[in-house]
Amino acid sequence: MTEIEHAYIIPRLMQIPTLPDRIDPWQLAAENGRLDGELRLAALPRLAALLEHADGTVSVALAAGVDEQGLRFVEGSLQTEVELICQRCLGPLRLPLRVAVSLALIRAESEPEFARLPSQREPLLAAGVDLAVADLVEDELLLALPQIPRHRDARECEAAGYHAPPSGPTPDVGQPQAFAALASLLQDSKRSN
Repeated sequence: MTEIEHAYIIPRLMQIPTLPDRIDPWQLAAENGRLDGELRLAALPRLAALLEHADGTVSVALAAGVDEQGLRFVEGSLQTEVELICQRCLGPLRLPLRVAVSLALIRAESEPEFARLPSQREPLLAAGVDLAVADLVEDELLLALPQIPRHRDARECEAAGYHAPPSGPTPDVGQPQAFAALASLLQDSKRSN
């Protein structure tokens, strides 16, 4: 019998499923379908235009079905990390995004289903045409971005060279106040009338 000194295990390469370009969300929900895979951030042009770098991917894990009220839905999660510009220090800001998706399919805003949507589900207007998966993912990521991206901790901004203005009232150093000049102009115009 021979003795094995080293055992080498070669892990099976996991293939990431490819996402379809377009889906019929109504059919996907009727079939209790799933969308699992990844999209490149560079393939999302509206999102990529807001990013410092459009490197990386977004992981998509969505399931569709019909709930107990008979409403068709798409729910799941999106995960990625994006790089934005911090609006306080103008340095790079790495922002992990974990977006919970909870959408209810409707054909028109005038449908009775629109009025009875559960509060936890957002309407997805899908009027009988196929939806681009990239557009659906991109819309949800755009909604998750902060309006004014900035580091949570001001020390990260300071590390990038940003110095916060002093807090509290500024000492009066003999500079005229901005509205004082306007007040004097208003008084001059009243005198001349």
